Amino acid sequence: MSGDLLDRPECRQEGRDDSARGDERDHREASVETLRYALNGFLSAVRADRVARTAGSDSPQVQRHRILVTLADELDLDPATLASVVGMPLNQVSGTLEALGREGLVEGVRPGRGRGGTVARLTPAGLRALDELDTVFRRHWEATVADLPAADLLTAARVISRLTGVIVPAR
Repeated sequence: MSGDLLDRPECRQEGRDDSARGDERDHREASVETLRYALNGFLSAVRADRVARTAGSDSPQVQRHRILVTLADELDLDPATLASVVGMPLNQVSGTLEALGREGLVEGVRPGRGRGGTVARLTPAGLRALDELDTVFRRHWEATVADLPAADLLTAARVISRLTGVIVPAR
């Protein structure tokens, strides 16, 4: 035994631990960078979706769903406000509302006292149609992530929730 501190078994182990910690730190840094890269790709897709939405190039089914969901969540929206909320051009929203009205899914009603114009409201048939569209979209989501374990999905949900604070900082 040379008496050198680094020759002691506990110190040699610490050296390996430091090396392992360094490897772990490198692995973590690479993992965070991979996550950051994936999130940037996701945000690019969201931006592209917004551009497509404002350009009116969404599929009619997606446009219908967006309008029906918004009308289910927000009561008594006039067409201009609805267009603003869903991020679609007013003429496109008006045309979709007319089509939904002809199908009996949406009705125009007079708002309460002191408010002018007509607002859109879902009918019971509109609520059923929304439920059917939700089912189609949910099945699509489920098929997309079918190969991922439930634990991974829960982890992804937690990560996305935390990263929301990076995207939209608390005020």
